[in-house]
Amino acid sequence: MPGAISEDLQPVERAAQARCAAFRPRESSLSASGEIIEVRPRPTVEEAVEKAAAAIDCTGTRALRVLLHAGVSALWPAIKAAPHKQIRTYESTIEALRRQWADRTDPVADPAVAALFRDLDAEVGAFLRLCAERSNSEWLEPVEAIAAYAVAVMQGTVLRWLADCDDETTLVVLDDLVSSLSTKAVDR
Repeated sequence: MPGAISEDLQPVERAAQARCAAFRPRESSLSASGEIIEVRPRPTVEEAVEKAAAAIDCTGTRALRVLLHAGVSALWPAIKAAPHKQIRTYESTIEALRRQWADRTDPVADPAVAALFRDLDAEVGAFLRLCAERSNSEWLEPVEAIAAYAVAVMQGTVLRWLADCDDETTLVVLDDLVSSLSTKAVDR
């Protein structure tokens, strides 16, 4: 049966690999195998942040909020345009977790699913660092913790949108996410 389980995890592993392939070199991160990999925000997000940074005339946390909003606003249409991709990712993740937890009660992470979330955290961390750098602000908490929070909120937001397709509520949640993130930084 071990072969069957690893075959069932392949969709999650492929999703994690696809996320890694979407990254372009910028920030260092440690892979599951201990290799240093370069991670950067998605190109559309990075372009939106750079464009907003060039257009603003303020710095610090005020600018940070503008840049965070620009990045999140650039990401949402891409997510919304591919609901089937989002659903497949959720299904693969849940299936892997179902198998992982089928006969256990002790908390042991599924390697493929954990890698997927590490990749998401790294991508969001690169986005947060870019926004802080361009706004001349600094994070008060470890970027990794802030990124994990942002990923959790985004995962829940996307899942809710897939269920109710309520764009207005989704945009309010995303704006609240930006507001919350901007309170975790100070002017440099």
